[in-house]
Amino acid sequence: MKNLIKIALLLMLCLPYGGQAQKPNRSDSGAHPSLDPSTIRLYQVYLRNFSPEGTIQGLYRGLDHIQSMGFNTLWLMPVHPVGQVNRKGTFGSPYSVKDYRKINPEFGTEQDFKALIRECHRRGLYVILDWVANHTAFDHPWTQAHPAWYTRDAQGKILPPNDDWTDVADLNFDNAELREAMVAEMEYWVREFQIDGFRCDVAMMVPGDWWTTCIQKLRQHRPLFMLAEANGPEFYRYGFNSTYGWDFYHRLKGVFKGANLRGLDSAWSAENQQAQQAANGWGRVMRFVTNHDETSWDQVPAKVFGSDQAAMAAYVLSQQPVSIPLVYNGQEVGHPLKQNIFERSPIRYDLNPEILKFYQDYGDLFRREPAYQSPNFSRLRPEDKDCWWSVRGQGDDAILCVVNTRNKSLLTQVPTPYRLQSYVNLRDGSTAYLKEEFELEPYGIRLFKPYGLTKR
Repeated sequence: MKNLIKIALLLMLCLPYGGQAQKPNRSDSGAHPSLDPSTIRLYQVYLRNFSPEGTIQGLYRGLDHIQSMGFNTLWLMPVHPVGQVNRKGTFGSPYSVKDYRKINPEFGTEQDFKALIRECHRRGLYVILDWVANHTAFDHPWTQAHPAWYTRDAQGKILPPNDDWTDVADLNFDNAELREAMVAEMEYWVREFQIDGFRCDVAMMVPGDWWTTCIQKLRQHRPLFMLAEANGPEFYRYGFNSTYGWDFYHRLKGVFKGANLRGLDSAWSAENQQAQQAANGWGRVMRFVTNHDETSWDQVPAKVFGSDQAAMAAYVLSQQPVSIPLVYNGQEVGHPLKQNIFERSPIRYDLNPEILKFYQDYGDLFRREPAYQSPNFSRLRPEDKDCWWSVRGQGDDAILCVVNTRNKSLLTQVPTPYRLQSYVNLRDGSTAYLKEEFELEPYGIRLFKPYGLTKR
């Protein structure tokens, strides 16, 4: 009888979201394939804040820290010199680029950057560079040498993209010369520095046909991972591997303020369907509980979600539907201050060692468990408005998840097919026998495998 129960359980754990998916062989250029997005785990770095010195060498010395959390891909915010004209704040925005082919001397030298890339590749880490194609600083040489490459008024004055972004000059992609020049600037970093892709700032503000041409040309050099700061199926068709899960993020914030969990289901299902269908199975949504925009313009995760414990529960929940995980530097230690991108807020890694241990434990779990590279996902008990239930992966690799999204203990109904079975908590190795109900502490998290199937 016990064997029959176990067989039935495993069959239920095999249920995929959207059917059994095969890994496609995606190539946009005919020369090199995309990097497989199912393997990407992103850690976002703002060099000014990552280390006390705020330099490339400071990041080099911090690679052990990043890898201790299971991340394999660094997203570096822009490393270029920052414009002086119309500068905002003390240091200016890193997205106000003065020269696309230079390293900001405050961060280090080209030699420093090449050494960083070599060391990352030696360790098996990818590096993607933040790229600002939509605009430059007002003192970029192009504003003098090629004013026709910019959006101008009737008097020929170069304009910003909008009334708020007064520190940057809007580029005009109707100009064919600009289109070719921008591709060449990006090719420079792929060719000379061997970077592994780009996170493309405000990708929705740049014409889609240019992205298609650009990505095809870039992938003639090497396999690349391309992340669009945008959402919508068209970006996968342009050649991007990933987009932002904004709808899921905003609904997730609502859940931790008391909204019904059902609101999340329409968000993840629509986002994931777009990624799977438009990219022929070769796309994944990036999901997060903070990034440089959110912590700069909104608040740190502990304040957005209500507490450090709530933010950690939100992070684990966000990684259950098929997605790419993102952590922004400082998130892993509960950095208490907003990281205004125009200023400095160096991170203290000695803060909150229990939060760092959380990210190390779950980061390692997401890295080692095949379920988190799998395209298979099923939502369970969506009628429960307070506790999230789902299963990720299939067969012996499947992981059962339950998260309490409330600041109180809750008695939640266990999904019927998963009752009367012993499980192992993947974080600490403890066991639990699930009956009809299961009690979970405030913001409690469990990632379970059936007892006897766990390999630790």
